[in-house]
Amino acid sequence: MDVRLIQVKELLSKGDLEGALSAAEGIKDNYWRDYAFRWIVEAYVTRSPEKALEIAGRIRTESLHDEVFKNLSYLLSRAGIFKLAIGAARSIKSDFLRKKALKSVADVLAKVIVEKGSAGISLGELGLDERDLEQLKPLPAGLIFKDGKLMPGAELLRMKGEVKSGIIQENKPRKAGPPKPPVEPFHGVKKGYLGGFLQDLAGRGDFEGLEYWAGLLEEPRRSLLLDELGRLRLELGDIDGAEDAFEMAEVANETGRALAMVYLNRGEPWKAAEFLGKVLNPVYRLNVFFDSIRAGFFSEELAEKMLLPGGGSRYKLARLLKFSAFELLEEANRKGDESMRKISKRVFEAGVEVQREFEVSLL
Repeated sequence: MDVRLIQVKELLSKGDLEGALSAAEGIKDNYWRDYAFRWIVEAYVTRSPEKALEIAGRIRTESLHDEVFKNLSYLLSRAGIFKLAIGAARSIKSDFLRKKALKSVADVLAKVIVEKGSAGISLGELGLDERDLEQLKPLPAGLIFKDGKLMPGAELLRMKGEVKSGIIQENKPRKAGPPKPPVEPFHGVKKGYLGGFLQDLAGRGDFEGLEYWAGLLEEPRRSLLLDELGRLRLELGDIDGAEDAFEMAEVANETGRALAMVYLNRGEPWKAAEFLGKVLNPVYRLNVFFDSIRAGFFSEELAEKMLLPGGGSRYKLARLLKFSAFELLEEANRKGDESMRKISKRVFEAGVEVQREFEVSLL
């Protein structure tokens, strides 16, 4: 572990963003340098979004690169900085994640337009132009672009007095009884308090506290705490500690994915695949699988271990392989990468072969 990783964290906690960036640039290991850049981007996003985007562009680890830009598009769109949010989403290399990020930006934009009312908002007010709008098409249902403005597609009826929104019941409702006093159940208060306490432990990086409480709680809180513990240890370069937390957890989406990427970057794809066994998020597994292909590692057996670590239908594997092939082909066409076109063909042919074997087994 590079000691400058800890130095970066300390400088960020003091608000010295430039010092943290300088320390991060001195980290030799590509993965940990990119991880430090990720922290710095998160610190810059509220202070200087343009600087955050510039630093994010320096991240070379594919999965970290896409995750950082996806988070940036989310944060910027919710801050109303739609042009930069679209730019962040467009910087995502994975076609699958890029489409999801652009849809998320479009959904937030639609909410802003609907709240504005039937008058709509001009692109200029939003800091956008028609080229930006093309990136968000198809627009969310109920949103149209007309006369240089984005506006709701349905006619809004103006009414005097108070207007309430809700579900209109088809039948006449029964007469309501006397109102019941609002009583919050004790277990709800207890859970809320406990959740805040545990979040505070994670925020302070209290490893011993997280491990202690994980031993007392039942699932799914136990695994959530252990996953957070593993993630925090990994951020400090403690791979052994992260692996210990991973082993104790039943589900470890964040730690499992991060450890898989560590070993994939070391050129150990089969070791990386082992850590996907407790990753239930299918998008995370797909991201690791795509990165393994980009790194030159692909076989039907490796694909099955990464995409269906708990086992599953061969038909499902065939569908996932063919989906991955199309995503890779689209990326290859966008980049003009002939080698990626060839690997996308290999992945597709593997999917066809798996499906053929599955269909034969049904006869």
